[in-house]
Amino acid sequence: MPNRGERTRFDDLYAVVFDQLADGRYRPGDRIGLKDLAIRLHVSVTPLREVLSRLVGRDIVTEHRSEGYYLSRLDARDIAELYSLHLMCLNRAVSCGDLRITPDKAPGDIWATFRTIAAACGEMIVSDLHRYLEGRLKLVRRCDTLLFGDAASAALALQHALRSKDRDQTRHQIRAFHEPRITAAAEIALMFGRGIA
Repeated sequence: MPNRGERTRFDDLYAVVFDQLADGRYRPGDRIGLKDLAIRLHVSVTPLREVLSRLVGRDIVTEHRSEGYYLSRLDARDIAELYSLHLMCLNRAVSCGDLRITPDKAPGDIWATFRTIAAACGEMIVSDLHRYLEGRLKLVRRCDTLLFGDAASAALALQHALRSKDRDQTRHQIRAFHEPRITAAAEIALMFGRGIA
């Protein structure tokens, strides 16, 4: 069993690798050069392989046993379904969750607010599903931002609805964020496929 320091280093490496995969450095279907990435991150191949294996389990990366690791592909249908499921997951969290939460730790950060809502629900399956969906959507978040701009105003409106403990307004704000993205899934997929960053 790894000790706390090893666990922290692994979690830090996981976050760095995930951020690099989501920042546009790799296009969907691109091979992730294990040795090159290890050199760039100043780590050995062994923990990096473990990180990539975990990302395979979250459908962020695919593994071809004889060839290596590749960034997963997402087409328009995948993106629309991911946003739709994310919307449903958050609606479930609002229905069962405690709206006495105060999401002021990250004003203007819509994704931090979504995480707060999912965590407040208290249902492990909602929390796990949200974590999975957020991870998949992180791959297209830069395209989302280029297309729709910064979501800070949406985050502040959602946080206001949460502070007022108004479930209907909270659901409305969540839907207002997701519906345009579901509609624009083809455009997001095109940008993602081109590696636009």
